[in-house]
Amino acid sequence: MLEKVTAPEEHLNFRVGTDRKLADWPEIVEYFKKVDDESNRVKVEVLGESTLGNPFLLAVISSPENLQRLEEYRKIQLRLSNPKDLSDEEAKDLIERGKTICMISCSIHSTEVGGSQMSMELLYKLASEESEDVNEVLDKVIFLFVPSLNPDGNRIVVDWYEKYLGTEYEGSGPPYVYHEYAGHDNNRDWYMFNLKETQLTVEHIHNKWHPQIVYDIHQMGQDGPRFFVPPFTDPYEPNIDPVILGGVNFMGTSMADALNRDGKAGVVTHWIFDAWTPARAYQHYHGGIRILSEAASVDIASPIELSPEQLEARRGYNPRETRWNHPLPWKGGRWTLRDIIDYELVASWACLQTAAKFRKRWLRGTYEMGKRSLKPGKPYAFVIPSNQRDLGAVKELLWVLKMGDVEIHRAKESFEVEGVVYPEDSYVVILNQPYGGFAQTLLEKQVYPDLRETKDAPPIVPYDVTAHTLGLQLGVDVVKVESELDTKFERVDEFQIPKGEIYDEGKPYYIFSCVPNYSVKAANKLLFEGYYLARTLESQEVIGQVFKPGAYIVEAKPGIEEHLENLSELGIDFYGMDNPVEEYLDIEKPRVAIYRAWLPNADEGWLRQVLEEYTFEYENLSPQDVKAGDWVDRFDVLIIPDLTDDILVKGMEGQRWLYPKKYERKYREGVGEEGTREILRFLDNGGTVVTLNRASEYAVKSLWAGVELILDGLDEKEFYCPGSILRVIVDDTHPIGFGYSREEAIMFLNSPAFNIKEGTPVAWYPEASPLLSGWILGERHLRGSTAVAEIPAGNGTIIMMGCPPHFRNQMRSTFKLLFNSLFYATT
Repeated sequence: MLEKVTAPEEHLNFRVGTDRKLADWPEIVEYFKKVDDESNRVKVEVLGESTLGNPFLLAVISSPENLQRLEEYRKIQLRLSNPKDLSDEEAKDLIERGKTICMISCSIHSTEVGGSQMSMELLYKLASEESEDVNEVLDKVIFLFVPSLNPDGNRIVVDWYEKYLGTEYEGSGPPYVYHEYAGHDNNRDWYMFNLKETQLTVEHIHNKWHPQIVYDIHQMGQDGPRFFVPPFTDPYEPNIDPVILGGVNFMGTSMADALNRDGKAGVVTHWIFDAWTPARAYQHYHGGIRILSEAASVDIASPIELSPEQLEARRGYNPRETRWNHPLPWKGGRWTLRDIIDYELVASWACLQTAAKFRKRWLRGTYEMGKRSLKPGKPYAFVIPSNQRDLGAVKELLWVLKMGDVEIHRAKESFEVEGVVYPEDSYVVILNQPYGGFAQTLLEKQVYPDLRETKDAPPIVPYDVTAHTLGLQLGVDVVKVESELDTKFERVDEFQIPKGEIYDEGKPYYIFSCVPNYSVKAANKLLFEGYYLARTLESQEVIGQVFKPGAYIVEAKPGIEEHLENLSELGIDFYGMDNPVEEYLDIEKPRVAIYRAWLPNADEGWLRQVLEEYTFEYENLSPQDVKAGDWVDRFDVLIIPDLTDDILVKGMEGQRWLYPKKYERKYREGVGEEGTREILRFLDNGGTVVTLNRASEYAVKSLWAGVELILDGLDEKEFYCPGSILRVIVDDTHPIGFGYSREEAIMFLNSPAFNIKEGTPVAWYPEASPLLSGWILGERHLRGSTAVAEIPAGNGTIIMMGCPPHFRNQMRSTFKLLFNSLFYATT
């Protein structure tokens, strides 16, 4: 007989999903811990702390007998995932003994509250119910349950919702990001691992267990279908194993069938969501299907009413028509948080039942994928030569691969491939290994398929970006090798940057390279310590070492060698000099302001994370702050993140995804004419404005930059480039281009391109095709146009960047465009 388990409504004093009622994160945590105490089917672990210090939970749910033998089942799963030297007979025995490992995660996007709220009811069912169906799941499945992938966001959203409950503003989401840095982009971090929450999930769940099934619970807009589950649409990323494709289709169809049998109307499959980018699907390269569900949202926890006429048709789906992928249309009416929870409970239970009833299918799939991954193929490997321009970037690339469970080797001697000699200590990633597909998809260049039926048709829009080539994003040379290598390797698990050296100590000046990204950390540390710094305007040769324009020069004072010794841990070499150079730019600690609109703008959040990592200090300015004008004399540089001119000027009235009338007047405002006048005054006083990506439109239309936006007016059939990596030519003698090579890569995502009428190009597109990775239509429109420019404005400068230089803290090869601009603003 089971001990009594507290029901969620007893704990909360309301039924989960009740209109206008939400459990906040401490209540959910308390409930999970209470059930852990009361049930021998549940084991709750705190994996660590979130970005803002909230507990990050994992509940392991199974039969008491299975929970006693978790390590045994985990080892079975890992052995099947990596079946090197495992015979078919041994595998057959493991499959007989093993359990399906199924993970369900909730509410990574925190305004999508249904998943976290539902988690308490699903936990209660499994912890308390005595039935044949429940016992089958408990016996055959080890269920890894994450009630929130973003605990901080749960608290932010609940606090905001309760603040306006009962007012005319009830049901709105916060007008700022619900993750400290990433906002809605937090589920685009599954290969770069920038966020604490991603790292905790990958390290303690995915890599520890390699679940065969991962179901991630989401919500979407209000006026489309009521619920989406896979099959996904094309394209799938080509390195995903066929077993994964079949498993996604099988599981998604099973879930859709359960929803339809339960009378849940408005369920659609095979609609808009694809499986191209690994940024959203770590599991697909680590032995597990990634199932996504999307429920139609309400106003957070407040119900909505929709007539049939308010339901919108889009992308091949008509909510009023019966189709093979939409068999039971929803007729409209009242839609509530409880409806969302009911749909999610049916889908989650179908997922667990399919995991249990087809246990051998999932285990055998793990084994078949593992066997296939160990077979040599083409390409055979990727080489990361040891003689790179930025060893810190190499370390970051290797860390990403290692975090992704990829085995990495180092050459113990030099070796030759197709006439090119690679030095000793070069790194080699051999692809016939369990998670070699993850390495391959990150290291090779993407060729996104053009899925149009005719060349005259508009592009079929990808769900996310089309390029993710890690070498290009980090500025690291990576070489594809087709045939097996004949050289000696050793496996490596730790990656250290070789410590830098201090040459010719005791001199009055020291010079160090501006090429590595980490040189910016060194420069900032020295500025914070009160040292005088300058940057060279021409190449310099010191002790036989040639430094590119932009090298940093620091004036010595007592104790500097100790500081340089500490900074050499960044891999930076310092060279003593007797005399300063003749041509240089003084730089100071930049006083940085970041415009923060009253909108959940992930680009602004990522910008803050990057600046913090490189130790830049900054202050956020709201629209009201900008209008007040008292900031004009306090800052050297204003950074305007990726926002359109309409949004910057009009605020919420200039965008389409939030309903302005649901917010107090303060939150609806943009900078308007009043704020624009203050920004122009800042420029007249000699300030620098850096406009990132689409904010460059504001520079042209509102700040009167002498630039033509050459892509304006082109429709998608004429020009389309959905998140691709493009080649640009850089003027490395310009202070914004310091440290770069002649050819570099940038991310193009909803980006502008410029015809400069007044000012100086810093980076521009070649006359040949600029595409390096991804997809582009109408590339001829970019040829010869400018991507980054310095534009005079009054006594100041506008630096226009036709790219997101810090994109998701992934596109690190363009960080220096931003950092150089900040230092340049102080000269």
